[in-house]
Amino acid sequence: MDSKHRESIFRIYNSSREFFIQHSNNLIAVEQYVTEFFYALILSNYHEFMEDYNEASYLHPFWANYPPDDRGRSPVGDQIPWIEVGEHAIGHKLNRFISKIFSIRETGLPSGADNRFLLKSERILEITQGLTDSIMVFLDIKSVGPRDDFEHTVISPYQVSGDGKWDSISISMLHVYRFFALIEYSKYHGCPIRTMPLSANESGQL
Repeated sequence: MDSKHRESIFRIYNSSREFFIQHSNNLIAVEQYVTEFFYALILSNYHEFMEDYNEASYLHPFWANYPPDDRGRSPVGDQIPWIEVGEHAIGHKLNRFISKIFSIRETGLPSGADNRFLLKSERILEITQGLTDSIMVFLDIKSVGPRDDFEHTVISPYQVSGDGKWDSISISMLHVYRFFALIEYSKYHGCPIRTMPLSANESGQL
């Protein structure tokens, strides 16, 4: 792999990380700002999300047998790949809405949530006290079926937060995942981690 920028990335990353450790309120503020933006975005465009999501029911004969067969929790052969419906009808249209407010671009980061992009705005620059005008956003769409536990959605290790430590320039980051601990913390301390306001009924309609 090309390592010509590794030294500068290592230096800038750790400098920024130290800034947010020392100014945690700024980190919380930018997370709150972005989370509330997405929450409002989904609410204000709910009808378009709903129409596209529900349309999948009408087109069911064209995708009902989409592989793989053993999908979801405790599969018994009756499962339908609704997770792709959520990803495409909701997740993939978000960029269009986001671009009305933020400058947005995809990056060459191969791991992470289904939707990962860089957001840029003057408001972010203001919140971070001039450190940066850009943030990375990882957004994943999860569809929960009738045999799933809504409070324990299956999440890949590549889709959750780590401790952010990068101690050696010669060794890549090692991740210690703490997503579920953060969810529990948010219940009692008002952190901006929350479930977005979309749900489907038994017939599969949003």
